[in-house]
Amino acid sequence: MQRMNRWERQYTDAADRGDTSAEEHALGLFTAAVDDLTERSSRLAPPPPPPPPPRLDPHDLRNTSGDDLERLWAQHQSEPDNQLLIEKEWARRDLARRGSADEVIIPPARHLQLVNALSAADDLTDMELKEAWLDGHTDPEIRQLAEDEMDRRMLTRTEHPGDDPSLCEAVDARLEHAWAKMRPHDYRRYEATLVTDPRLRMPENAAGRRLTNRELEGEYAEYCYERYLAAEAASQGHLLNRRGQALKVDPSSLMSGNAKRMEAYASDEFKAFIGSTGGHMSFARFKAARSGRDYDTSRVERFADAVSA
Repeated sequence: MQRMNRWERQYTDAADRGDTSAEEHALGLFTAAVDDLTERSSRLAPPPPPPPPPRLDPHDLRNTSGDDLERLWAQHQSEPDNQLLIEKEWARRDLARRGSADEVIIPPARHLQLVNALSAADDLTDMELKEAWLDGHTDPEIRQLAEDEMDRRMLTRTEHPGDDPSLCEAVDARLEHAWAKMRPHDYRRYEATLVTDPRLRMPENAAGRRLTNRELEGEYAEYCYERYLAAEAASQGHLLNRRGQALKVDPSSLMSGNAKRMEAYASDEFKAFIGSTGGHMSFARFKAARSGRDYDTSRVERFADAVSA
């Protein structure tokens, strides 16, 4: 284009001067520039980029030997997506080989099912993914796999699977099955992982370490404080009855100690919240639950007759 513009200007100038020789020379070079531009424009377009490499099948990778996986990873070194699939298969094998950390809560067969399902989570429906999250919630690695996929799908999830309204039927079904199949002690521990307070869902002594009294007291204080905040929100700040208000009782002090104080001074709304979330939690009950020991449930004040406004 620059050549065409230059010779066009020279042709015009020669014509204005009446210089026929210069005019013909400029016209010839202008015509050559036009021909050159036409020839370049008619050349074939560059070939399209090659199609992306075929994606490896995660299910086929499960049947591939360890040595062949190593070779595949080297062969696909320029294909990060396929290398990631191979790395996920290595992680799946490591997790399957590790086995269930708690065979009562997650039986070995279900553990392997969860590992396999979550290693190819694209195949799961949203509800299947949530149920896998529910079944594996006490295993940090399984739970993380499920939550990563839920975050990728932007699925709404609660802090704990048992608090998800869409999983209510699944929780009930699992409790019914556990009631029929498990020993009473195992059932109570399994139930605690599903429907009770977060701090009681996975006792640390399951890993073989006994908590000290100081640790238990610290956890109990934190548990009572968090539960008090939830009760305050649920009752819209109406925590004391007239007697409690007259005596200027600290409502947070009703969370611990003797439940008779709560019966005497708490509002119906406060007692209804405590009753609907497992009943009054004394330190003795908390300690028994956290250490996996039995506790006489007849001693738990549930305030079943209290009705929130």
